[in-house]
Amino acid sequence: MELAELTKQIDALNERAQSALADVEAGTASVEEVKALINDEIKPALDSLTQERADRQRELEAKAVREQLSTLTDAIEGLRKPDGEFVFGSSVEVTGDREGKALDGYASGAFSYFSDVRAANKGISEARERLTADLEGKALNGVTLNAEGKAMTEGTNSQGGYLVQPSVERAIVEAKELDNVLRGLCSKINVTTNAVQFDSIGLSTSAGWVAELAQKPESTGMTLASVTANVFTAAGLATISNQLLADSSPAVDGLVTADLAKRLVALEETAFLTGSGSGQPLGILNTPGISTTSITDTGVSTTGGLLDKILDAILTNQTNFGQPSAILMHPRTWTRIIKDKNAQGYYTLNDSTSADITRPRPAGGTLFGVQVVLSNRVPINLGGGTNESRVIVGDFREALILDRQGITVDESPHVYFTTNQTVFRAEFRVGFTAARTPLAFNVIGGAGLANG
Repeated sequence: MELAELTKQIDALNERAQSALADVEAGTASVEEVKALINDEIKPALDSLTQERADRQRELEAKAVREQLSTLTDAIEGLRKPDGEFVFGSSVEVTGDREGKALDGYASGAFSYFSDVRAANKGISEARERLTADLEGKALNGVTLNAEGKAMTEGTNSQGGYLVQPSVERAIVEAKELDNVLRGLCSKINVTTNAVQFDSIGLSTSAGWVAELAQKPESTGMTLASVTANVFTAAGLATISNQLLADSSPAVDGLVTADLAKRLVALEETAFLTGSGSGQPLGILNTPGISTTSITDTGVSTTGGLLDKILDAILTNQTNFGQPSAILMHPRTWTRIIKDKNAQGYYTLNDSTSADITRPRPAGGTLFGVQVVLSNRVPINLGGGTNESRVIVGDFREALILDRQGITVDESPHVYFTTNQTVFRAEFRVGFTAARTPLAFNVIGGAGLANG
């Protein structure tokens, strides 16, 4: 409902309340009748409409903020266009001999931003032209950028140097959030130290009905321990020649960023799962106190097979802690489950014997009401034959990701100065722990998960 209509209805309710009060004063209605009308009808309706109007106002404010952010994003992208022009959806007029040109440039990979910044600092006019536009106070889509017409240099933030790192770092951060599935499952907190202590609680309390003056049940099984989660540094390097940086089309910057992102994401999620705790976070599979479910049967829907064991693990979680939030497994394990067929040749998970249902479920989904999450970083080289995988059932919200320092990206032409190469370095600091509440997890493992 629009704000105007909401306001109109609120005003109408207010008028109705005033009219009821007038009826009391005129003696045409009793106080009890008016109280009942206000408390049972007018006030609940007024509260509901007021809340709806507040929600609608927040939506409109959020929409306005999103539009402003979109405009700012377009403006920043415009700064990275070649030949010094700024494009916001269509041609933008600027002063000088570049008037009326519409350019694509850095965003499309036609030019290397890093290379142009360095070249501009050395006085190369073509690079400086691509980094500079004389806007003389012009506002583009409501945003005035670089109005003094200064050349952007790598060392001066106010002249555009700040765009170099954030544009790269943002791409890597987005890749981390998209590709590291554990980041979407676990709790995340920002920390300011290199180690954080938590209380680890083992719950085995007791309670019961007691007679008057009788001894109350006393819990002696609850344990409290201190768990330390350390923060570690992860980094990656990529080295490319300055000639390639300057001449490649599309620009090699994007390829370097994508490659660093891929490596950092794999490194982080692998540590969250199987990290040793030495020089890296301690992963879930190596956390003491987490319960396990053994599987030897290689079947899926057989008695004692994989589906049975997943049900056992869910029951263990529910008994020891609570409802699990997810079931994490390798894609090959999920493929094995959805390909399982019954004696009639129909896929087991379709739960049907109808001849027209012959296709398996797609990747992802649920099992027994619990979300299934897939990651190719779940190990498949465990066990005596180095071919076993694991399935983790748990409330992943009880695991904590400790973000100490976000992605920072730096580049230097000095490390390999004699060979004329540039080194790109990406670095971040992070910690992880599942030891705070180990009873929230159960790990299924054994020969039954070999090769599948």
